Amino acid sequence: MKKPFVSTPVSPARRYSAPISPAERREFIPFMHVLIGTAFDVIKPLFLRGVTVSAKADATPVTAADRGAEAAMRREIGRRYPQHGIVGEEYGEKEGRRYRWILDPIDGTRAFITHCFLFGTLIALERDDGAGFAPILGAIAHPAAGVALIGHRDGTRLYSADAGERAARVRRCARIEDATVLATTHWETGEQRGGEGIAALVRQARLYRTWGDCFGYFALATGGADVMLDPSLAYWDVAAIVPVVEGAGGRVSSWSGGDPLAELTLIATAGPLHDDVLRLVRSADRGAPPT
Repeated sequence: MKKPFVSTPVSPARRYSAPISPAERREFIPFMHVLIGTAFDVIKPLFLRGVTVSAKADATPVTAADRGAEAAMRREIGRRYPQHGIVGEEYGEKEGRRYRWILDPIDGTRAFITHCFLFGTLIALERDDGAGFAPILGAIAHPAAGVALIGHRDGTRLYSADAGERAARVRRCARIEDATVLATTHWETGEQRGGEGIAALVRQARLYRTWGDCFGYFALATGGADVMLDPSLAYWDVAAIVPVVEGAGGRVSSWSGGDPLAELTLIATAGPLHDDVLRLVRSADRGAPPT
């Protein structure tokens, strides 16, 4: 029988996405749809086709779908907003002014090459107000399912290929014992850096599954899960997720409880149980019992 975990607030909720103006929404949300469609047009014909897989310098896999989708999105941005910067997983950084697009054409390339439907495209738009870039708009889009979340700190919406549209919200979950916890891979594999902290959380949770990469955050933001964990990420992984989850009413932080955009680790939750998740993970990793 699981011992109940006692909730004690430890940190105030902080938002890491920046505000977006009504004018920016009118300008950039339609263009976000253009970029999603552009990526889908490249990726979908190559899915389930047994594409050639190459290894990048960091030993992670890459395919023609990854490179083709990013190149196509870069062309669209260059035509529409030539003054904007771009940071992409496959083709690096193009400097610009005021606004910057962050592109991860296929988040979950391992899922893509093994014919798993959980891969997706991550797109963020950031703005620099003088103190550095911060995301104002994000998208988590799934080509195989034909659905996409587009979010900012004031709200997240779910769009489907049949022209359906609705608000996306996290579900309320205040106890780890009631939570569905997701992670990209099992914490004991070499691919995932975790340890006793994740193990302690999983033991308390109602359900644990490795339905990860960007799908884990999609599930959280649409009310299908309550906690998603990633102990090691790249910037293009995090930037789009932050406004989507915050816009859906969720909460994000790094594993230390700080800025996930700076530390490149991410815990996302439905909100009320975030401090409990942080405390359990951190205290277990220090070898002390949670209180």
